[in-house]
Formats: sequence, C-alpha cells, structure tokens
Amino acid sequence: MNDRLDGDEGSGAGKARRMAFSELSHLLKIMPQPAWATPALVILGLLSSLAETLGITLILLFFFTATGQRDTAGLTGGLLGDVLRHATAWFGSSATVAVGIMVLIVARGLLAFAYSVLGAVVSERISETARNLIHKQYLSVSYPFIRRHEQAQLMEILGTEAWFVAGAYGSLTKLIVNCCSIFVFGTFLFALSWQIALVAIAGSLLISVIIRRLSEQARTLGERVKQVHRQLGEQILMTLEGLRTIRAYGMEYSHQQRFVRFSSEARYTSTAMTRLSAMLHPLMEVGYLGILCVIIATSGLWGSTFATTLAAVALLYRLQPHVRELEGNLLHLAQIQPQLSSVRRMLETGDKDYPCLGYRPISLITKGIRFQNVTFRYQPDAAPAVADASFEIPAGITTALVGVSGAGKTTIVNLLLRLYQPSSGTIFVDDVPMEEILRSDWLSLLAVAGQDVDLIEGTVMENIRMADSNAKEESVLAASHTAGVSEFIEALPEGYKSWIGQQGMRFSGGQRQRIGLARAVLRDPQFLMLDEAMSAIDRGLEDRIRRAIDDRFAGRTILIITHRIETVLNAHHVICVENGRVVAEGTPQEMLLNPKGVLSQALHPTT
Repeated sequence: MNDRLDGDEGSGAGKARRMAFSELSHLLKIMPQPAWATPALVILGLLSSLAETLGITLILLFFFTATGQRDTAGLTGGLLGDVLRHATAWFGSSATVAVGIMVLIVARGLLAFAYSVLGAVVSERISETARNLIHKQYLSVSYPFIRRHEQAQLMEILGTEAWFVAGAYGSLTKLIVNCCSIFVFGTFLFALSWQIALVAIAGSLLISVIIRRLSEQARTLGERVKQVHRQLGEQILMTLEGLRTIRAYGMEYSHQQRFVRFSSEARYTSTAMTRLSAMLHPLMEVGYLGILCVIIATSGLWGSTFATTLAAVALLYRLQPHVRELEGNLLHLAQIQPQLSSVRRMLETGDKDYPCLGYRPISLITKGIRFQNVTFRYQPDAAPAVADASFEIPAGITTALVGVSGAGKTTIVNLLLRLYQPSSGTIFVDDVPMEEILRSDWLSLLAVAGQDVDLIEGTVMENIRMADSNAKEESVLAASHTAGVSEFIEALPEGYKSWIGQQGMRFSGGQRQRIGLARAVLRDPQFLMLDEAMSAIDRGLEDRIRRAIDDRFAGRTILIITHRIETVLNAHHVICVENGRVVAEGTPQEMLLNPKGVLSQALHPTT
C-alpha cells in the first residue's frame, strides 16, 4: 500500500489540515459515536470559557473594591461599566466578590474536569473501535491483500496508527471549544473597545501567518516520522524472527549497525517534530506580549479608561492560551494526517477483495472434490502456478499429490482452503461449485498440517487448541498421541503448559511439525490435508504416525502432498503435477504398469 499522498510537498500545512479534517470525517462515519458526545464536549468547553470571562470581570471589581474605588468602577463607560455597575449592586463587599471569584474558579475547574473525563471516555472508545475494525479487516479481507503488505506495516497500522484517530478527534473537539472560547473573549473585547479589538485581531493574524510558515513542515515531517518508524519496526521483526540465522552466520554486527542507523533516524525525526511543536509556545507568548505592549502604549489615543485597558489586557492574556491551543491542534492535525490516511485506506472496503462467503450448506463430502480446467496466477502478468488443471480427489480414500518443489502442490492446498480464488476454471465439491458453498461450513470440514507450522506465542496446549478452542484436555491428549508428540510434550518441564516461545524455535522442525499435526488431528476433520507435514520426521516415526492417522481417519478423505514418491504407494489415488500441470492420475498400481510413466520413472529412473 502506498502511503504517500499525491501532490507536492510545497502545498503546505493548510492542505494537510484540510486533508486531515476530511480523513477524520470519513473515519468518524465508519466508527460513529453517541450523537450527544461532541455537543456535550463543546458545551462544557464553552461554559468553562464563560466562567473564566466572568471571573476576570469579578477580579476587576475586586480590584476596585479592595482599593476603595468602588464608585469609580460604576463610572466606567461601555459594556464594562454596565457589568461593573450591576456587579457592584449585586455584591455588597469585597469579601462577597472574593467568594464569587472562588465559586467561578471552582465551577471552571469542575467543568474542565468533566470535559477531560468525557473527552477521555469518548477518545478511548474511538481507539477501541478503530483497533477492532482494523483487526476485523485483517481477518476478513482476502488473503492475497494481506500477503501484499509487509508485516511491520500491518503491525504499525493496528498497533500504533489506530490510536491517532482518537487523538485527531480530541484535537477536533478542542478546536471547536477553542473557536467558541475565542468568540466569547472576542465578543467581550469588542464590547469593551473595538479599537483594542482591531489591534488584537491584526496582531493575532500576523502571529498566525508566522506560525503557518513554520507549520508547513508538519505534514512532510509527519510522513517522514511514519516512514522511519516503519523501517525501525521492520528491522525489529527481522532481528527477532531471524535471530537464529543472524547468529549462525555471524551477522550480529551488520544487523546492529543497520538498527543503529534506523534508530538514530527515528530519534532525529522525533526530535525535529518535538522541536517544531515546542516553538509554538514561545512564539505565541512573545507575539501576544508585543500585542499587549502596543495596546497599553496606544490606549490613550482612543480615550480608553484605565479600567477598560486593564480589562482588555486581562482578557487578551487569558485569550492567548486558547489561541495557542488552537494553533497547536491545527499543527497536530497536520502532523498526523499521513497516519489518518493510512488508517482510512485500510478500513475502506470498496477497493479490496473479500472471500466469497457462499450460500449452500454442507455437512459431508460424499463424492469428492473435482478441479475442472483450473488456472491460478499469483500476479496477473505472472506465469500460472496452476495451469488448466483437471483432476479429482475422491471422497473417503487417501489421495497423494506428488511433484517436485515448486510444482504447484501448495497452491492447490491454498485453493482448497479458499485462501485464493482460481483465476479461471472451477473447483467442484460434490458437483457444486466451491464458491457457492458456505465458507464457514466448508472450512469446518477441513484441517491442514504443513511443512512450515505457524506456532503462536502461548503454551503448547493453546497452540494445539487453535483448531478447536473448546476442546477438552482429553481430546488434546488423544490428538497428541496420534501425532506422535505426546511423549515429547510430557517430558517438558511444564508439559502442555510449556511456553512455545517465538515461533517455537526452541523446538526442532520435527517437533514443530508434530505439534501442527496434533492441531489438525484435534479438528477431527472430514477432509485432512497433509502438506509435507512429516518431511522433518524420521522414516520410522513417520510410518508409525501415518498408520495411526490411517486408523483414526479410516473412511474419510485424506490428501497427502509430498515430493517423496516412495511414500505414495499405499495411497488409493495418485495425482502427479509438474510446473502447475497435471501429468498423470490414477491408482499407484495403474501408474506403475506404464514403465515410462511419471511414477515408474521416479521410482526406477534407470528403466
């Protein structure tokens, strides 16, 4: 997935902010919140601003009252004079004014607390919804889509970028509150003195232009941070997953140097992002200090009273944090726009393929599975992995699928697992096209054990129970015995509670394969597929396990995929593939009758 956005980087932070708003709007439609949440946050923020504004007015009244200038307060003209006259009539003494100020301070604190708690609840719910939707997308989208993406990229989107949606929502609600607060403070400021208000607006616009210049780096830097963190994640995965190989080939130094390079770049970009954000506060402080100085120096030109000028200065001083927060939230949105785009693209459904769910129920395979002229390509312009293949897997017997490595055997298994859809042709199950069969019903009939076993972080018991999370312990023990792994597991210090560790690398290849085989046996399937499932097991143990499986699944459909020709002689049906094409099919006895046939040549290459 291409995470770079179209357009040149010179389009600036304004474009990034607009795109961030658009991405966030789209994401919030996907993960809707209670209709009351945003209005409630805005109202709480607005009430907090009103409480702060009234508090400033009462502080001025307290100043006049405490200095014995109570009557002077009533002589102040304009809105301030009206407010002070009413406040003077309402509050009888400076002590009463002080109590009023304390009440407003407490009210503002409670409102701010309620805003923070409600904002945290809504944000956490958004984060949870985003994570759940992305994880569901991973499980629902077509397997080829997942395979086209790097594991580190998918981990970053789910583990890191999903959290940015909540941060963006928090910035959005704060922006609304900031705008409302600025409107309240601005209204009071205009009512006090329109000349002072105009000076404040002009100065604020100038500061905003300067900050916008600095903010133009935000989107570019945000994309760079995203890219570097992904590279660092890829290196971490490479180290952890390839640790055995790295140490076996003595490549520790080169891998450490590569990690140090990415780690250093991550530090540099994160520091640059922090530096960009940190410049906002001092710039706003210095800028608004300059505006205050201009207002104080020119107040006499407009005939403003001392009380009016003092009130305006107080309002501007308290307005400055709201403007700074507004700019900070705009900057934050510009910085995280690449992450929002990444999450939005992952959650979109219109540009992705999804497995066909089917509609026909199935509970038993009675006739068999038939491939009819099936062709499959991993890429549209690539050579076919399976080419015009037609063959049959009869029900109730053992079929061997034979071919050298790369012949297309595992691709056939993936098609049967419905991980991929044929590029052309049809797969029939009991004469019904496979895509018409309910996917959940079909997969409930299957189990597969392969050469490469996907073991997860967890206990041995948890790994085996991946085939049936509700399986009883007795069933797990029986499956382990059939797979020839019970003695090994019971010899472990904690038995079935032993921790697998990273990809089960503490176990040998044969031990991992037998755990995977126990998982498949526990499924108790109607159709068992063994894809080179015992390639790392010695011949004697393999024969014993195969006899146990034959006894356990007698009368069921078994598909054995192998390149060992000698292991298929006991099968009832054999399919030979070369370069994705079926070159022979029949019973072993029928195929051995032809001395020039594939099976005869493989067993006796000199004849």
